[in-house]
Amino acid sequence: MLEDLNGPASEKEIEQLELVLGLNLPASFRETLKIHNGESDGWPCKVFADRGAFLGTDRIQEEWQQRQTISADIAEEFEVDQIKQLIEDGIIFVEGSVKPVLFQNAWIPIMDSNGDVFWALDYSPTEGGISGQVIEVDWEGTLWRVVAPSFEAFMQSYMQSLERGEYQIVDGLPTKETSF
Repeated sequence: MLEDLNGPASEKEIEQLELVLGLNLPASFRETLKIHNGESDGWPCKVFADRGAFLGTDRIQEEWQQRQTISADIAEEFEVDQIKQLIEDGIIFVEGSVKPVLFQNAWIPIMDSNGDVFWALDYSPTEGGISGQVIEVDWEGTLWRVVAPSFEAFMQSYMQSLERGEYQIVDGLPTKETSF
C-alpha cells in the first residue's frame, strides 16, 4: 500500500490547485498532500481500502474539470422537480445533508473509484450540513451520502478501523471483504 503513495506536493502545486478550484483546502488536507500527493496509479485502490484511489493535486484538478463537463452535459436533461420525484420513487438515495446533483463546483474530489463513485469535500451542503464535510457520490448506484463531518474525522475513522483490525490484507491490499 505505502509503496503506491506519491511524494509530497509542493506549496506551489497546492496553491495552483486552490486557484483553479477557487476554494481553499482545509488545513488537514493541505498537510496530507504535503506528506503524500495522492497515489501513483490508483488502481487497484491501495491506500483507502474498498474505497477509491487517493487523488493528488493534478488528479483532483482533472477530476474536478471532467465532472464539471459531464454534469453540465447531463444536467440540462433533468429539472429539480424530476430529481425530487426520483428520490420519492426510491430511485435516487440521499443520506445526510448533501445535494443530489451530479457535481458542483463547491465539491473537491479527493478519491475516485473507477469514475462512477467518488468522494469529495463538500463546500455547499444542504441545510444542516457542514461546510467541508466528506461526501460519497455513487452515480451508478444512485447514492449520495455524507460519510464524515470533516476530512479530519474521515481520516480518524479510517485509521481507527485499521487499528481495530477491521481490514484483512488480501493479495497485498486491505479489504473488509470476508470472502471472494
